[in-house]
Amino acid sequence: MALAGIGLLGGATAQPTGTDWKDWGGTGARMNYSSLNQITAANVADLKPVWVWDSGKFGRTWQTRPLMIGGLLYFTDSQSGDIIAMEPESGKLVWRTKPPVTVGAGVNRRGLAYWAGDGAMKPRIVAIWGHVVYGFDLKTGRLSSDWPGTGLNIGLPNPAEGGKIGGGVQSNAPPIIYKNLIITMGATGFLPPPAQPADPHAHDLRTGKLVWTARVIPAANEPGGDSWGPETQNLVSMGGWGHMALDEASGTVYVPTDSPSPDYVGIWRPGDNAGSGSTVAIDAATGKVRWRFQEQHHGIFDLDTNAAPSPVTVIKDGKRVKVVVQPTKQAMIWILDAATGKPIHPWEERPVAQSQIPGEKSSPTQPFTILPPPLIPATVKRDQLSQLSPQANEECKALFDERKLADVGPFSVPVGGGAWALNSIGAIGGMDWGGVSIDPQRGLAFANVTNMPTMITVTPTSSGVKGNGGLHSNVGNVRFHDKGGRSCNGGKQGELVAVNLGTGQIVWRVPLGSLEDEYGPGARDMGAAGIAPTLATRGGVVFAAPSDGHFYAHDVRTGRQLWKMKMPASSDAGPMTYMGKDGRQYVVIAAGGQGNARRPSPRENSLYRQVLIAFALPKPGDKAVDITGPYPARMQGPGPWPPQ
Repeated sequence: MALAGIGLLGGATAQPTGTDWKDWGGTGARMNYSSLNQITAANVADLKPVWVWDSGKFGRTWQTRPLMIGGLLYFTDSQSGDIIAMEPESGKLVWRTKPPVTVGAGVNRRGLAYWAGDGAMKPRIVAIWGHVVYGFDLKTGRLSSDWPGTGLNIGLPNPAEGGKIGGGVQSNAPPIIYKNLIITMGATGFLPPPAQPADPHAHDLRTGKLVWTARVIPAANEPGGDSWGPETQNLVSMGGWGHMALDEASGTVYVPTDSPSPDYVGIWRPGDNAGSGSTVAIDAATGKVRWRFQEQHHGIFDLDTNAAPSPVTVIKDGKRVKVVVQPTKQAMIWILDAATGKPIHPWEERPVAQSQIPGEKSSPTQPFTILPPPLIPATVKRDQLSQLSPQANEECKALFDERKLADVGPFSVPVGGGAWALNSIGAIGGMDWGGVSIDPQRGLAFANVTNMPTMITVTPTSSGVKGNGGLHSNVGNVRFHDKGGRSCNGGKQGELVAVNLGTGQIVWRVPLGSLEDEYGPGARDMGAAGIAPTLATRGGVVFAAPSDGHFYAHDVRTGRQLWKMKMPASSDAGPMTYMGKDGRQYVVIAAGGQGNARRPSPRENSLYRQVLIAFALPKPGDKAVDITGPYPARMQGPGPWPPQ
């Protein structure tokens, strides 16, 4: 439990000042950290809800995380896509602007972006629809007058369509803003032509001009330049759908990259497929690739790297080292030297199960961290299935037998022939896009870890990628869950884990949340799955919201639960914090449903009233705010069984 020798000196990118929250992750470094300390481990137990903004809509996911800039709070509505500005101290609406384009129902934007302008051009809120970026005046919500009314097209040209500008922008993850550049990427899986390119790329926010494009697949003369088979250099390069991060000091953008397509069959792409499932460091001014580190070889697991690779500075063995902290779905935290991309702690290649699908050449080994060790075992065994309740255990054994599943370990492979197989980690991890929060004062990373295997099949197809043996993933990511929608795997459902970044040691691990209300006393210490980012503060608190309908605060030093609050719905958004003009620290979270952390039934899609809630320490005369009574969830019938 000792914190001696942590040696973390601070973020490589400037830390949040506390008053504002100008980026999805606080700053471009995306550490999910605030330097505010009005709310502390000593007083957080007094935290109370102080206002609620009601969207009036029902759903199961709302991943918005507000920005706080210059005295206003900005976020997007859960389904309309409207951009909203409100008073951060009261939740009172200031302005509401509809998207300048038609958006489909159920749009789910994790966050907006902010550009400070260049002196001549004013600051603005930045939002992307498709591959077009629009700017909005901070005070009025009107479209920025110095950009075209049709926005700036930040897509990429497609050589297969004569250079026509197409997609290649993943707009649900907020872009990186570096000086006057907007840096985006897309994700449809690395594919042969004529797929749409989606490489990380930068446009000038003043002119809309494309400044650079970075190809994450190595060139022919680089290591890995032949790792996709004989046609490596002809492949259409991609980026990813997760969150990039920025080191302003060195001018480096760090990119987590996607898995190749199709997810579970890679016959057409023999080799390690360098650049995919990787962390890639790119010069933010020029687009030059500085280094690549691959967290999985020849991906046939849908374990794309997608959490933000956060840059920080540590002291290791008495020396200052700039590092990049990369959480993965494999439940591993890679701590990479920012200069070279090499891990600073021990790791190794370990033999893993090999695909039995004819023509597939899976990698004989995969990379494993030794320090920090993998945060979950990533195994599924019939004699170690769910212990939430005797009924859950029986349901899971019956499903295991009905689908003719087999015990599996890390990097489990599909079996082919249309038969069901277990993906021991599952497509959401491990650790999903929420990543970790990092306390740069105490030298800790806080990981929200889930234990949610899925079931997959691979079947013949008359279409698909040429050279892939006529196979594709027919059914992927079907949850291996009981009738209540909870993971069938044994062990903890969800945990909060603290890692010492200077030494690589696990400092503490505790169950995150509780399923006792659903399953009885036997589930008290099993935790609950959750994928949203956590929030660490200088006040010594880490906030987290798993899928049990509660919001929690834990002590950063010990992991002890300090506070919990029942909400009208779980959150899959992640909290943020700021200081109001009234000198009060607020913590805000979107409660809109469990999202991918629990999917028991298609009927769940419109269950939860979606509200934005602000918490603060109470002041004399504050009236109690009811955040559950006025916002009941809709009733849900049983889902299909077995899971589909």
